[in-house]
Amino acid sequence: MKRMSSLEYHFGVKVRFYPSNNQKKMIKQNYDAQRFVYNQYVGAGRLIYHVKKANRIKQLSSGLPFVMPGMSEYENQQALRMIDTQDLISKPKNIRDKYDFLRVEDIDSLAIANAIQNYHKAWRNYHKIGYGIPTFHKKRSNWSYQTNCQYIKQNEAYLDNGTVRFIDA
Repeated sequence: MKRMSSLEYHFGVKVRFYPSNNQKKMIKQNYDAQRFVYNQYVGAGRLIYHVKKANRIKQLSSGLPFVMPGMSEYENQQALRMIDTQDLISKPKNIRDKYDFLRVEDIDSLAIANAIQNYHKAWRNYHKIGYGIPTFHKKRSNWSYQTNCQYIKQNEAYLDNGTVRFIDA
């Protein structure tokens, strides 16, 4: 199968559909899961930033660049939380292992992967002019989530096996 970048032109299809109650439930679950994962990454990034900033300030105020003064109980807890969150966001699989509700069969794994990609894309955009740091996503009344196409390797597309494609003839 050809990649989109190798084609001369790109087409997108915008489709309006009216989901059944089961489909609405699945869309809502995927929307909530994607928003939760994105917000977890934003929260972890903010926690790591604030802990590192507090350590830098403390180090500079001590007057010695390589000596760290003693840490309070609160700072120890924050440092431990930072280590936990770094482990959590280091591998996307870790977030599914920690939170069992993300393991529901209806939740699309590609939706979670896209949420993580969107978070990293937001940080790349931050370094460009006109973009801010990634912020938390709030609940909205219109539910949507991103996922990727999965094509079964067959020569013909059928409606019953989910391989419907638009082919340029």
